[in-house]
Amino acid sequence: MDPDCSAEFMDEAVDAAAPDLKSDEFDVQPLQVLKLPPVRSASRKAVTRCRASLTVTSEVADAELTLELLEGEILEAFPVPLPLGETVRQLRSSGAILGQLSVSGVPPVPFGVQVEVRPSAAAVSSSTPLVSNALSRRNFVASELRTRSVAMGAEELKVSNGLNAAGEGTVVEVAVTEGHEAALTVKIRQAKKKELNKLAQQQALRLAMERGRYSSLLAQIARSKSRKVEASLIDEASRMLKTLQPKDGSFMTHKELGHLMKWSKATSPDGACEVVQPCDSSADCPCNRGYASPGELCDVINDAVTDALRGVVPSHLSADEWLFKALVKAALMAPEGCVWKSGGKFLLTNEERNQSATAIVGVLERENQETDAGKGIRALVDYTEQHYGYRVTAVQLNFHPNQKSSHKQHRDIYGAGQKGGINCTCSFMKCTGTVCYSLGSSRQVLCETIADSRSKYETCGEDCAGMKTYKWMHSGSAMHFNAPWNNNHTHGIPPMDDPCGPRISVALLCA
Repeated sequence: MDPDCSAEFMDEAVDAAAPDLKSDEFDVQPLQVLKLPPVRSASRKAVTRCRASLTVTSEVADAELTLELLEGEILEAFPVPLPLGETVRQLRSSGAILGQLSVSGVPPVPFGVQVEVRPSAAAVSSSTPLVSNALSRRNFVASELRTRSVAMGAEELKVSNGLNAAGEGTVVEVAVTEGHEAALTVKIRQAKKKELNKLAQQQALRLAMERGRYSSLLAQIARSKSRKVEASLIDEASRMLKTLQPKDGSFMTHKELGHLMKWSKATSPDGACEVVQPCDSSADCPCNRGYASPGELCDVINDAVTDALRGVVPSHLSADEWLFKALVKAALMAPEGCVWKSGGKFLLTNEERNQSATAIVGVLERENQETDAGKGIRALVDYTEQHYGYRVTAVQLNFHPNQKSSHKQHRDIYGAGQKGGINCTCSFMKCTGTVCYSLGSSRQVLCETIADSRSKYETCGEDCAGMKTYKWMHSGSAMHFNAPWNNNHTHGIPPMDDPCGPRISVALLCA
């Protein structure tokens, strides 16, 4: 994205949100050993004999089923391993049937037939005294109020390109009918692609919980919410997060913000101009043309912020200074930790690090819906959509406190097939352009040709260094580039040798 588009939605490595997994109306269980629910078996005097026909359909070669019964008995054990297709066994009991079944690599699933359950508190309060004291008998799987469930398991999965998880997993679908003579069905199959992706996110969340690092756990919680990981696991991680503290240096404190991000410290060097360094390996190097595809566009437009904020900023004030100060004020009003370190710079987001336009405006207007910062960002979004014909899908607020700050070379993420980093929390749709507005100190943007599988450039040989172009972005300017240029080039903000003051960039990712 902008010269400053961060690892969160800029660096090539995405985090598009995984689709909601709905597997034939079943609810997917978290990856953990499930405990038998707090229910009691029915009184043998009050219950007639129970029977259950257990039908297991296996689509996985060499699958092994383990059945543990606390009450009841099985008339014939299951073969090891299970054959492909259906295997039927009969369960019986003079009282209730209670136990759990598990398939290798998958968390156990508790089940029960005619298990004695006390009514809920709500049911008791709405019932007559006689009914409220009665015990009901229920058939269930996973928990006492469910008759269908899905459990999934997999060895450690690796996330390859984008969201896709590489590996294999097993899914166990379980259902039970009502009554004393119940039908218990189990289907064992390979996990589908979407299910593997969800499993991979569950594993990533559990790993972050084991490591106990605030930043990683916060990011994985946000990713898990967007990918519909089980609420119980997310709640457990959220409780753990409250016990942790961000590492020193992982965010910019309010004191540091007030000291470093002052407009009076902004700098602009004299004689700054664009510098081009062609590939010197060959005079005929394709990189030296400066473009590789038709329709490539990359421009720096001066005074763009003034045009965008016309009618919003009082006429006697400088638009870039007004918005810079407004964003710093908003950062000081946000909770400590909302300006957090990402690579060589800092980002202003909400606590969940969501960078959608709505989430960013929300953090700017948290205390007051009439803040200058909120008005300014809304105006930039409206201007960008009207002037360029785009739809803004994400907003990134980059804080560069001094000359040491930087943003590594990267492409902006224009689709779910790109990678956004292990802790990226964003959701992505197919995008076509980026517009980045610069406020405060002048900084150079380094634009480099790149020759890889996505680029149309071809190298001139093994020593091809590509072409480098250093463009200056002064306060109030904007940089605009489109998808063809983004495919064939990287961009970034290199650190400076000379002293430099603070800068804020507002990068808009556009569809």
